[in-house]
Amino acid sequence: MDYISAVGVTVGLLAGAWVYGSGVFGICGFAGFLGWASYFAAGGGAEGIKKAVCGNLSGVFWGFLTVYLSGLAPSSLGLAITILAAAIMCWQAKIPLLAFIPGTFIGNACFYANGNNPLDTAIGLACGIALGFISDYSAKKLSRNQSGAD
Repeated sequence: MDYISAVGVTVGLLAGAWVYGSGVFGICGFAGFLGWASYFAAGGGAEGIKKAVCGNLSGVFWGFLTVYLSGLAPSSLGLAITILAAAIMCWQAKIPLLAFIPGTFIGNACFYANGNNPLDTAIGLACGIALGFISDYSAKKLSRNQSGAD
């Protein structure tokens, strides 16, 4: 079996388990899928984990900070705070650990979509990144074993 077929199998099985498990344990299901996507978009492997975790969690941080500061400021400043935070989410890419801009915006959007709940969002994203790694690793093993290679 080739890698794409194998990853389809592993992702499919794990996606079913994720939907069930996230519901049972009350974890943000959509954040898991977006963390999963971040892992693959960041290139997979150890680098993909690092980029996805740092990007996603920085996005959650900037979302939390934006909501917090906007709550302290007059309403007219809320837009300026949002503009500044979005710019910073791009500028931080000059720091190698924070260079995965799409992951940052994914984490940020998840935070807002999950009702501004930083912990639940971060847990869902982290679970999804782990599922990305597991599905990728399993697919690589499955595709090697099916082809007769090591």
